[in-house]
Amino acid sequence: MPQPGPILIVDDEASIRKSLEGVLSDEGYTCALAADGADALSQLRSLQPSLVLLDIWMPGMDGIETLRRIKEVQPATPVIMMSGHATISTAIKATKVGASDFIEKPLELELVLGAIRRALGIQEGVPVGPEGDGAASPTEVRQAGGATKLHPVAFEKQTLRGALMPQRTLARSAVMYGQGLHSGKKSGLILEPLGPGSGIHFVGVSDHPSVPAHLDYVGSTGYATTIRLGSTQVATIEHVMSALNAYGVSNLLIKCNGEVPVLDGSSVEFCSLFEEVGFENQAGEWHQIVVKEPLRVDAGKASILLTPCDGFEIDYTLDYPAPVGRQRFVFRLDDPAAYRKEIAPARTFGFARDIGMLQKQGLALGGRFDNFVLFGEDGPINDALRFPDEPVRHKILDAIGDLYLLGRRLQARVVANMTGHSQNIAVLKKVRELL
Repeated sequence: MPQPGPILIVDDEASIRKSLEGVLSDEGYTCALAADGADALSQLRSLQPSLVLLDIWMPGMDGIETLRRIKEVQPATPVIMMSGHATISTAIKATKVGASDFIEKPLELELVLGAIRRALGIQEGVPVGPEGDGAASPTEVRQAGGATKLHPVAFEKQTLRGALMPQRTLARSAVMYGQGLHSGKKSGLILEPLGPGSGIHFVGVSDHPSVPAHLDYVGSTGYATTIRLGSTQVATIEHVMSALNAYGVSNLLIKCNGEVPVLDGSSVEFCSLFEEVGFENQAGEWHQIVVKEPLRVDAGKASILLTPCDGFEIDYTLDYPAPVGRQRFVFRLDDPAAYRKEIAPARTFGFARDIGMLQKQGLALGGRFDNFVLFGEDGPINDALRFPDEPVRHKILDAIGDLYLLGRRLQARVVANMTGHSQNIAVLKKVRELL
């Protein structure tokens, strides 16, 4: 068998080059060093490196341009980007150009080694449990950065087994860039495939720990659904979770810097991205959660009821003062195309009278006229509605996302009246009690 090429370390700081060389040599890796992009490119053909560790900020040819040229010459060579002054947009740009991972300085040994192992295909993929239930232990699942293990809580036990679905991930990595609705900060996503039995997880661009997209980690539900674990917190996850539910994605790593971008206020751009990237069906059992008895939550005027059903269906009614009024819509989630047409375009909405109050609470700071529907006394004041009943369809969109936070699609009929994230999560807790 041919010996793999060395790891090429490219950084303009000699101390970092030598430190990395020492650490990696101790781990059994062979290293080569380059002081800048031009030096790296001149060594590339002769070295045939197995991996490149590349700093972004270098004099002359910066890391992004060096990455672009490396990919032109040796497209199959994995490149891990390093930076001490990067933003989410920098990470996304590097990923678009072809970087396989992104780590921040000051470098942490376990993060570096984990990223290298993943890039070289060591310990990659997640085995399915031997009992035939798709379960995987925490030690069998690793984050893209490597050191922090994923916790596949959605696959720990699959009781209340309903219809069988294929496990699924994205066919390749993908990126998005936008703005957080409530934080107002620039935000983005890097979506990376995971092996079967992993579940869906969120993590910072290079921060640990990862947090499962699961009911056990829901931290708050005020105006948006937020999950958190340790230092990792991700807000407004419901729109991307809704699209993942609609397309049946069970395993995915989502890198994010605090809040999922709102995009146009709907989930239609997530649908477009998923369809562009494509999907990969995976081995391993994955069952819907069958609801065998009625489960109900009442909270003042709001109520939500789950009853047995042969699929997943939502019957939602809302009743606001004019100009929204009373709206009802029924949707059955059994075809991604129907979801994309009937539900995904429906945008977040709000009322002009509430904006000041929300912003005093530090919310809706990213609300612009192009990312939600703003209702005044006489109707929408910033754009035409996409559907006459767009608000109720958006409520269904949110519910499809929230009710996916057990990592499996519900097999139930959902009858909801004036509910929001809090009631969605409350009824899901009742389901969890039966698992």
